[in-house]
Amino acid sequence: MLSSDVICQYLKEKDFDIEYQGKSIFIQGVSALNNTRENTISWIKQGKVIDLNEIRYSQNMLFVIAREDKHIYNSCHQVIKCNNPKEIFFEIVKEFFVQNEDEEICADSIVCTEKIGNHVSIGHHCFIGKDVTIEDNVVINNNVSIECPTVIGSGSIIHSGVVIGSDGYGYYTSKAGKSEKVPHIGGVVIGKNVEIGANSCIDRGTITNTVIGNYVKIDNLCHIAHNVEIGENAMIIALSLLGGSCVIEENVYIAPGATVRNQVSVGRNTIVGMGAVVTKSIASNKVVMGVPAHEIKK
Repeated sequence: MLSSDVICQYLKEKDFDIEYQGKSIFIQGVSALNNTRENTISWIKQGKVIDLNEIRYSQNMLFVIAREDKHIYNSCHQVIKCNNPKEIFFEIVKEFFVQNEDEEICADSIVCTEKIGNHVSIGHHCFIGKDVTIEDNVVINNNVSIECPTVIGSGSIIHSGVVIGSDGYGYYTSKAGKSEKVPHIGGVVIGKNVEIGANSCIDRGTITNTVIGNYVKIDNLCHIAHNVEIGENAMIIALSLLGGSCVIEENVYIAPGATVRNQVSVGRNTIVGMGAVVTKSIASNKVVMGVPAHEIKK
């Protein structure tokens, strides 16, 4: 059985700045504040006003709380005080309460490539093309299709139903006045520790590659068009659409349902609000909202 002492020792070994208050207790699991159970661990969002004495079983629980929220820990409860309770709590959950799936390449998937690193998992009913490179510790869930030259960096996670490498929407008008398909001969490059949510689509480049930088997080049901470049640590949230050849610089946050027009750029550290439509390039360090998107503050 896991004890609070073991949890604190782990956090200190990982160089997290924490303080512990209370007695040593055993921890059997995790619970949410609205459904607490004895001998579990929970966390309190920074700045939230709450009285631990009103929480069921709180005397036999461990709470992760913000160091600045002193009104919470003036009682005899077990608390881990830290600067970022969300980070600390989910680091504990990952280490002690997540059961890692066995590494396996399922037999009902079609895997044409031989360029596969160590500790790679591929789920059921996937198609992986022959020109795909998969680096170490990559997880590919079920029903994923990778159809073009693609590199997937180490530690990345591709969730179920993702399509990588289909052609983008590109046509030209022939001399006969008909729409003719633009051939797509580029690929997709995905950095390390990237996560791509379920049923999202990443188009291949036309001539050069579609590029997704390290630590990018893409939510479910997103569309990344051909030749898009996404910088490190950007976050693209559900139902967002990035038009062809747009550039999303590092640390950008694209809120749910936003659209970025093709061939425009969004500068680093910028936030694009929910449902916004970006029709022209946005400088760095801005917050934009609306249709069309306009700056509301820096």
